[in-house]
Amino acid sequence: MLVQLVVTGFALGSMYGLVALGYHITWVTSRTMNFSQGHAVMAGAVVAFAFYVGLGWPLWATVIVTLLVLALLGVGLERVAVRPFFRVGSAAWLLSTIACGIIAENVAMLAFGRDARAFPSVLTQKPILVGGAGFYAQELLIPAVGLLLMGGVQLFYHRTAYGKQLKAVAYNAEAAGLMGIHIPRAVMFAYALSASLAGIAGILLAPILNVAATMGSIIGLKAFAVAIIGGLTSAPGIVVAGVGYGLVESFVAGYLSTGAREIVGFALVILVLIVRPWGLLGTRPPRRV
Repeated sequence: MLVQLVVTGFALGSMYGLVALGYHITWVTSRTMNFSQGHAVMAGAVVAFAFYVGLGWPLWATVIVTLLVLALLGVGLERVAVRPFFRVGSAAWLLSTIACGIIAENVAMLAFGRDARAFPSVLTQKPILVGGAGFYAQELLIPAVGLLLMGGVQLFYHRTAYGKQLKAVAYNAEAAGLMGIHIPRAVMFAYALSASLAGIAGILLAPILNVAATMGSIIGLKAFAVAIIGGLTSAPGIVVAGVGYGLVESFVAGYLSTGAREIVGFALVILVLIVRPWGLLGTRPPRRV
């Protein structure tokens, strides 16, 4: 029982962290966020299902094309729902990204149907038994890939030239523009990367949760909760919060009930907002006098 709960918690937590990292990337680059990030998870699962199951493509080709599609969706979202408001300093991007998510969910529902569908995977055919507990190999793959990608994103931001340019935009967009950095292109790249990470999460979760048009809403909310708990400005904080949130959910569901899982999870968000509004490892905003 304990082993099963830990494995499940790590699997879900790493995915929450991966999706939440998308909130972090767009926030530190442009001080905007994609509130349809959870729907990007759904889009990744649905697109992968269409190519892998519907068209019979090999998995490697499915993953590549799905990530390209998600990156293009991220670019389109930034151009249509964020950039017009970003340019004039308006916060209307908040509602426009939510609206895009609702549209995406309903389009998927019309094209894909309301019923959840199984995503076949060799890693979910036979459970691994440890003592009296059982879990699938897919649940081990999820945290391994999730944590690897989170580490890769940090290496990109800290070790590559373009990653450092994005950090410069995050620190001071006006100064970065004066230094020759193309600000709109940097923001567009951040949204493409954010959507691609969500798409990967959708592909990894599909064999466990099944594929449904409505699967992204609660994942997006929980990922945002993780981003708030860890701190929107802190990628390490988001990783820690993601794993911690997943473990808390798993143990509460295992020892109490699935209903209590949501209560405890979102109560943690309220507690963090009261004690540390900037997150566990986030940067405290300077006090104005």
